Amino acid sequence: MKKLTWLPLAVVLLFYLLSCKRGINKEEKETKKITAEQKEYSIERLFVTEEGCSVDTLENCTHILLEYPVFESEKMTKANSFLNHRMADVLGFGDAESNTLVDLEAAAQHILNDYKEFKKEFPESPQVWNVRMISHVIYENEDVVCLKMVSESYMGGAHGSLNTTYMTFDINTSAYVNLLDRVENKELFISLAEQKFRKKRNLTPGEDLEKAGFGFPDNEFALPANIGMDDNGYLLHYNPYEVAPYSMGPTNLFISFDELKKKSSSYLFRPVESADC
Repeated sequence: MKKLTWLPLAVVLLFYLLSCKRGINKEEKETKKITAEQKEYSIERLFVTEEGCSVDTLENCTHILLEYPVFESEKMTKANSFLNHRMADVLGFGDAESNTLVDLEAAAQHILNDYKEFKKEFPESPQVWNVRMISHVIYENEDVVCLKMVSESYMGGAHGSLNTTYMTFDINTSAYVNLLDRVENKELFISLAEQKFRKKRNLTPGEDLEKAGFGFPDNEFALPANIGMDDNGYLLHYNPYEVAPYSMGPTNLFISFDELKKKSSSYLFRPVESADC
């Protein structure tokens, strides 16, 4: 089961490693500046492995890979902090009550140290730990910026963890934005989402959700915790365990701006032709 968690980011990770001029080091950081319209952010990269790893043996080596945007505007300080703490939580190093940025490199090293102790206690164990988080901007306009973070990890157990998180921030205040709060016709939005969910999961309109294996509160359809957006519409994602057992996997839904426009005159965001994703 563990090997299944490698697949979603394997190609991306291999590309990163092959592009490194110095090969694989124990610790490696890389920053580049990206200018999008009038907003600037850099891409921070942290890659930490146990000693002796190579590209050919990486799947058999404990490692941590983080890649994420850091906004340079002071207005986006809260957004940087929010993303920092979200990644720290995945690394098991978060502190929700602190406003101080977490040292992600120290958190990654902490995982390596824990793995070393684990191997001392269980030297014959075939377990290999890894944490990979790739975050990038998928939508931005003059009001908001939306990030998508894909994280996967394995630190023991029957299988790893694979999650997708959408984070939307107000450009001017850096405050976290709940996109549903900006949808005027929420009833239509929820209705469309349920129709799409049932179609994707091969459920009839009146079929009982609980009997079909889904765990919605009070056995009534509900939107996922993660809602993002791109140039064309809204992205809805149910992570494993959110409403279904791990074996059923995640569920992705898409509600386009055009679809909402045709069904209702009330919708907030329109596609921006010049948006840079």
